[in-house]
Amino acid sequence: MKKAKLKRNVIIRKICVCNGRLKENINFGNLPLINNYKKEKNLTKYPTVISQCKECRLIQLKYSIPDKMLFPKNYSYLSGNSKEKIENFKSLILKLKKISKNKKKSILDIGSNDGSFLEIAKKKGFKILGIEPTNTAEISIKKKINTIKKPFNFNLSKKIVKKYSKFNFIVANNFFAQTNNLAEILKSIKFVLDKKGLLIVEVQYLYDLLNQKGFDSFHHEHIAYYTASSISKLLERHKIYVFNAEKLKVHGGMLRVYASLNKKTPTKKFKNLLKIENDKNIISKVKNLNLFRIKFKKRIRNIILSLKKQRKEIYAIGAAPRSCVLLNSSNFSKKEISLVGEVSESLKCNKFVPGTDIMVKDENKIITDKPNYVIILAWHLKNRIIKILLKKGYKGNFIIPLPKLKIIKK
Repeated sequence: MKKAKLKRNVIIRKICVCNGRLKENINFGNLPLINNYKKEKNLTKYPTVISQCKECRLIQLKYSIPDKMLFPKNYSYLSGNSKEKIENFKSLILKLKKISKNKKKSILDIGSNDGSFLEIAKKKGFKILGIEPTNTAEISIKKKINTIKKPFNFNLSKKIVKKYSKFNFIVANNFFAQTNNLAEILKSIKFVLDKKGLLIVEVQYLYDLLNQKGFDSFHHEHIAYYTASSISKLLERHKIYVFNAEKLKVHGGMLRVYASLNKKTPTKKFKNLLKIENDKNIISKVKNLNLFRIKFKKRIRNIILSLKKQRKEIYAIGAAPRSCVLLNSSNFSKKEISLVGEVSESLKCNKFVPGTDIMVKDENKIITDKPNYVIILAWHLKNRIIKILLKKGYKGNFIIPLPKLKIIKK
């Protein structure tokens, strides 16, 4: 990559949001912007280099991409397309309902996407407001979900408080991993959140990613990779205090933390989670994961190329963010994988997987075209996907890439 292009399009991070210095540079290769699906091929890629903060131990990207590029107007991810995500939203609403003790409370959702979470909250009697700068906000607005189509910042937070007052709950589902402006976001949250209110943050849990060999979750849209220890230290630097945390099974492993503007007694669950973590050594685990990624690329390419020599037709299913990473990291093209199947209502259909010449099509083509093999790119949902395809009549074979590469023959 030319240095001029790197300077123009890439943010070079030298210090953490907690002001700690970064160390280590682990190169996970060049990747495209994983949700930039277009009808024309887009092969632009950027360096994916992992570093760690010396102070809070947060694992993060050394080079990140401006938010406007990460989340353009054509942003294609819709949380409502994920049944797993919807079930997780429902579980969170039940917890907030219990905490609110049936009193009518207000929820601000930062990065509300298509409004799926707030739609559930509204039905349960919460006062709601969503913040979403991308075109997905229009879907939310059509569903009559109160949504502001702007980026969340301190100026907007002042306008929100003036119009709506302060909020009892602020929810950020994966948002903390996806912004270059976390310091201002935290300042804005402190201004909008009621003094007795709660901040609920959901992020991918780094230890689960490492245990599952999930290198496909390392990409530019995930600027930071959290543990219970690192997120609590980072928030405390900004006078926001985590007092409870729980691990979730959704998306291969998530962490949900509860924080407030006042110090609360930490729960037993939170303290136990901190005890089993060792963030001092986690950077070595990231290095090992990168070595695994390099070996995995050779193995899966050998398998796919061998099958192609046997004239086998190979499709893939699941145009999730991790799918884009796996396809690019393994240097696959349509010569090896003909297409990626996705749910028919997805905004990604009939567009190219970023960084490749592989097109996304309605997943029902797997049934009509009957390829010999289907690679399940959304491997964390392998059991559900296999069950659905078999029920629809697919009689071919499955390739499960991670956490252990294997072929299931039917």
